[in-house]
Amino acid sequence: MEPDNRKHILISNDDGIHAAGIGALEEAVRSLGTYRVTVVAPHDQQSASSHSLTLTSPLRIIEHGPGRFAVTGTPTDSVLVAMEKILRSDPPDYVMSGINHGPNMGEDVIYSGTVAAAMEGTMCGVPSYAFSTVSWHPTDFSGAIAFLQRWLPDILAFPLRRGTLLNVNIPDGPLADYRGVRVTRLGSRVYQNVITDQVDPHGKPYLWIGGKGVTWARDQGTDYEAVNAGYVSVTPLMVDLTHYGLHQEMKSLEFDGPPPAAGDAAR
Repeated sequence: MEPDNRKHILISNDDGIHAAGIGALEEAVRSLGTYRVTVVAPHDQQSASSHSLTLTSPLRIIEHGPGRFAVTGTPTDSVLVAMEKILRSDPPDYVMSGINHGPNMGEDVIYSGTVAAAMEGTMCGVPSYAFSTVSWHPTDFSGAIAFLQRWLPDILAFPLRRGTLLNVNIPDGPLADYRGVRVTRLGSRVYQNVITDQVDPHGKPYLWIGGKGVTWARDQGTDYEAVNAGYVSVTPLMVDLTHYGLHQEMKSLEFDGPPPAAGDAAR
């Protein structure tokens, strides 16, 4: 039997291996016939897990048929287990995370398990991509599947710099409704009533983190502006969080030797 020399794609997510979104992404990639696919995803829902690793309990791998595995941990755990264990002798050429149920835009990329899975792939030196649908309760992945079938070869052919990844937000609904693609920057949002007070059946108070909606700044060139206008948003992200402008400005705070006395202007 001749070896399969097709490019190898690792697919993960944060909604769990049974989520409709990861099934849509897997369907889109497999239908092209030009890539090999391995799915390694969390066993259950892991939304807003960010880039957390499981360090205080064991991880288990559960097989879900040929080339499909669940990990009893976070999205980051899943990609790390895939790279270091499941695919150690057959590493992927690309890592794809999603399709997430709900948008990952603006500051939410910090909390996102979907983006974290792609970022872990980037940190492992593999070109990586995070995909999300802009609807919190998506009902029609047909447009996303058709879009990815047409667009993936082009985006994978575009070289990513080391330490970077792409964050893609896709409309919910048929492809005919898509207005196109925009390359964007992260927007900015404010959640309302993020923490609410609740009372359990025994009369004891507790807190619930969730929020009652989000308000977005309507800035031009942002991911929010693009998806709000019906476009697919593509935002380049990078692992390096250094603020290089401020890094240079703060050089005046440097000195050698012990700290100077309070009020001493000499450095």
